[in-house]
Amino acid sequence: MNREGELWIFDMDGTLFRSELVALPAFRVCFARMSAYGIAVPDHISDAQITDTLGQTHDVLWARLMGRSLSSAERSLADAWILEEEVSLLLRGVGALFDGVPETLRLLHENGALLAVASNGQQRYIETIVSVFGLERYFTGLYSASGYNVTSKVQLVQRVLQDIPCRRAVMVGDRSSDVEAGVKNGLPVIGCVFGFATGSELHGATRMAHKFSDILF
Repeated sequence: MNREGELWIFDMDGTLFRSELVALPAFRVCFARMSAYGIAVPDHISDAQITDTLGQTHDVLWARLMGRSLSSAERSLADAWILEEEVSLLLRGVGALFDGVPETLRLLHENGALLAVASNGQQRYIETIVSVFGLERYFTGLYSASGYNVTSKVQLVQRVLQDIPCRRAVMVGDRSSDVEAGVKNGLPVIGCVFGFATGSELHGATRMAHKFSDILF
């Protein structure tokens, strides 16, 4: 199928990448460093609480996990420690893409589609995933909230659309923020049921994908 002029905008965590494989151990290391530094950390944060925050902006993420908003200095430290550990894990071979991701991206690319990432994750984290898994050839742009200094996925997707001319575009993601970003930018949204979404979080998506390759049908 000819997809010339189509722009496919992908979330990263829970859409392309099984981020819990690096996030869970990275957060445990980060919590220990925060405690040692004197930043108060709740006594017990479950794996489920961590995965429930994946894909959120970092201010929301830390507020949910800590039960309070972090100061600017605390958040900068926590973000740096998380990034350091996640990149280290990725470079040591930890982590995995969802089944069908490389093959599906290759098919879209070969048929003329333009591909971009729009993620609430940190820029170096996104770039490292793409590099480690050899996906650079497929993407026209890698966009992160931190890298482009925006506070919402809506603004980030708007920036992608400004930068990459296309005849039509589609948003692909697993969180309510992805649905909101697509809808508010006038895009159809493919909701990834296999990701981290819970309950009715994907309400409003144009259609659902139960595995990654379903995005093509």
